[in-house]
Amino acid sequence: MTTDSERLKWSLGRATTIGLNTFREAVRMKLFLAMTALAVCALASSFLFREFNFGSSELKFIADFGFGGMTVFGSALAVIVTAQLFYGEIEHRTAYTLLAKPLYRSEFVLGKFFGAWATVLCFMAMLALCLVFALWWRETSIMAEFPEEFVNGRRIVRYGDILGFAALQSIRIGILCAVVILFSTYATSALFSMVLGMLVWIVGQLQHVAVEAWATVDSLILKGIYALASFALPNFHLFDVGERLALGEALPGSLYGKLILYGALYGSFYLAIACISFNRREF
Repeated sequence: MTTDSERLKWSLGRATTIGLNTFREAVRMKLFLAMTALAVCALASSFLFREFNFGSSELKFIADFGFGGMTVFGSALAVIVTAQLFYGEIEHRTAYTLLAKPLYRSEFVLGKFFGAWATVLCFMAMLALCLVFALWWRETSIMAEFPEEFVNGRRIVRYGDILGFAALQSIRIGILCAVVILFSTYATSALFSMVLGMLVWIVGQLQHVAVEAWATVDSLILKGIYALASFALPNFHLFDVGERLALGEALPGSLYGKLILYGALYGSFYLAIACISFNRREF
């Protein structure tokens, strides 16, 4: 005779439901609101510092400031929110109630990932829209004051590239959320997951240094260590395209495709390990 648990099939719908509940919980967090207000204020402050841009154009300075804010604040929010949302369920024992129901642990893991990632995506979208508005407002003012600087009255800023940058950072942050989820599946505290997540973020930004070192060393052991590190850890430096966009360079569509594929592969890799780890965790 087949039992109910044996008839239970894996469902993306259950994972999505958990993700939606996680998202609702996250947007009510004071941290999310505080980070959003801080990021918007930091972006607005770029107008105060535009006189100290060391000769760069004002619009480029504002764009650089906004790109940096999206990268730093988005990554920090991803690490903190993901760790709190996932481990908080375990710490407050609400995960026990959920897992006692007809639910696969992998559905729980993916649901938490989707909810945390959706939260940061919402944050990134708000920052991108604020940056677009700030640049549009300032560019309009400059056009009215110095029309001779604009050929045939054409705008300089390509606003679609700003949204493209936000999309690429969202892919990077998706990888980071998956990494923190993995750490949280066996962590003993949310702080432990946050610290490891921040370390991966920093190392990922510097991963290209390990690749360069791999090409210069002669020791096979060191070459193996560098090769393993470059494979196991994502290269977040690949997503640092803000400088190119601020200088007016148009990114090829193939680059977007490669980075999306890169993010999907690494995100799936970490989530698969997270599901295996959480299945083995004892409560």
